[in-house]
Amino acid sequence: MTTMELKSFRQSLVDQLLSFDDMATLKRLQKYLNRLRREQEEEVMTKEELIAGIDAGLKEVKLAMEGKIKLKDARELLDEL
Repeated sequence: MTTMELKSFRQSLVDQLLSFDDMATLKRLQKYLNRLRREQEEEVMTKEELIAGIDAGLKEVKLAMEGKIKLKDARELLDEL
């Protein structure tokens, strides 16, 4: 989506929002938007978190290849779920 398309879409949403005259509906919408924002913030992983996760996984694989730890087999993993 281009910058112009994004601006146009945002303006369209603002126009729709301004068309509501019912306070109860606006409060429900606000509550929903807050929930979406929290979910989005929880889903976003920082670059550092991603790198740390990959690093930890690679260290675990290295230890397993050296025979220092035993990894779970597929059955054990499925049983956990």
